[in-house]
Amino acid sequence: MHHMLIAVASFVFAVSPLAAQGQSAYPTKNIRMIVPSPTGGPSDLVARILGDKLSVSLGKPVIVDNRPGASQIVGTATVAKAAPDGYTLLQAAANLAINPINVPDLPYDTVKDFAPVSMTHLTPYVFLVSAQSPVKSLPELLKYIRANPGKITYGITGPGSPQQLATLLLAQMAGGLKDMTEVAYKGSSPAHPDLIANRISFMIDPLAAAAPHVKSGALRGLAVSTPQRNPSFPDIPTAAEAGVPGYDFSSWGGILAPAGTPRAIVQKLNAEIGAALANPDLRKRFTDMGLIAKHSTPEELGKFLQSEMTRWRAVLAKKP
Repeated sequence: MHHMLIAVASFVFAVSPLAAQGQSAYPTKNIRMIVPSPTGGPSDLVARILGDKLSVSLGKPVIVDNRPGASQIVGTATVAKAAPDGYTLLQAAANLAINPINVPDLPYDTVKDFAPVSMTHLTPYVFLVSAQSPVKSLPELLKYIRANPGKITYGITGPGSPQQLATLLLAQMAGGLKDMTEVAYKGSSPAHPDLIANRISFMIDPLAAAAPHVKSGALRGLAVSTPQRNPSFPDIPTAAEAGVPGYDFSSWGGILAPAGTPRAIVQKLNAEIGAALANPDLRKRFTDMGLIAKHSTPEELGKFLQSEMTRWRAVLAKKP
């Protein structure tokens, strides 16, 4: 018995410096959070608000690094190739699940090259027209689209972007929306001047990105994309209420690390993200921006990512 105790004690002693190094010592330097989209969009705002909270709780600065380009592939590939040590994280969005369907030769494997950490938020979308547009409601927009074949333009932020999927879903569910022209922008913010000036007919865009323009009266919100009305904009009906029964679309965000990141680090980050997302001040800031704070386990994010890939593969297969 005595020998066995000594053996166990020496084993514990041999393991604990490594375990301690993995958990208590992390982080020992700045953490880089890569946002694969431009500043001002939902992913960027979330990364900055969350990054501030994590900088305090982890005791090391979390630096947001915007790497937009190629439908978010540029920034995402940077994280896939980074050292799996917890010092490079990805603030991912819905594009992560959509790009594998649209882009045959991605420079990374969406499932194998990342370690999911946690969901961060859901992003409700809103159907938007210029305040100068004659269209005042979603039924009017559908009527207007049908009455003007070949003349309707809508904004997207690239092939396979949530804006494109939300519009394809609308076309599939509302039926008879043909001959519309996509106009691609580098992000929500670059699209807004054309939308405000009524140079494009409509756009389905994140409520978080469009909220300031809806509040100022420059853009008119016709309907929200979620089954529930948004607490920040209670007067805007849901798409289901406004004539497209069953319409349900939201984008999402989550934090992922490179595959092979130690489990202890993933769990520590997950716990800290969960604590940050439970903070009433953070939740209010998310709500005010039109976002919904959402924490998950790493496993839930992994499963969710797979289910999103399946869902959108089906929608894109029906694309005209």
